[in-house]
Amino acid sequence: MSSANKSRVPTNDQCYRLLERYNVPDHIIQHSEMVCKVAVFLADKLDKQGETLSTPEIEAAALLHDMTKMEGLKTGQSHAKTCKELLAKLGFKRIGEIVAEHVKLREGRNSQPLSEEEIINYSDKRVMHTRVVPLAERFADLWERYGAKGLDKDAAKRITQLEHETYDLENKIFSKLDFTPEEILDLIDRAFGKTKIKTHTCVTKA
Repeated sequence: MSSANKSRVPTNDQCYRLLERYNVPDHIIQHSEMVCKVAVFLADKLDKQGETLSTPEIEAAALLHDMTKMEGLKTGQSHAKTCKELLAKLGFKRIGEIVAEHVKLREGRNSQPLSEEEIINYSDKRVMHTRVVPLAERFADLWERYGAKGLDKDAAKRITQLEHETYDLENKIFSKLDFTPEEILDLIDRAFGKTKIKTHTCVTKA
């Protein structure tokens, strides 16, 4: 595939048409919109500190990252993998590459500067349903939900590793910013407003 095709990015309207085409439920769309707000906000602030992140890629990946999640719940397949494959078939290979790492970053990813994959991965971890929450609350919920099913040692080890990796990623991101992880909710409220999302956009007002 040519580099031109690899770099194709769907517009905001195209993203919403895809979400409708693949029957993505409203609650997943609302979650994705909030992930988009966090991701675009962070990308904007990081770029002002010298990073070179692609905001259009980040916005599209945030809106589409859970496009095949309902299918995955039915089949047991990884929705990160199936969404990557679907986006590649649709001609959005680069967006698929970003989406592929929204659950877990690939081994050895410690890139400098920061990557779009890391921003989407972290932003998704900060949003529980449609609320921006601290990592501690997000992982407490994860342990409660999966612990209730009875985790084997390997599964518990994977969650523990993911938790450590996400905190390391948080430190990496915020070492470049002049605000803390705890302040991000208030800052996003100021940038986007506290009202329920009514327009199909997560482009910052600030």
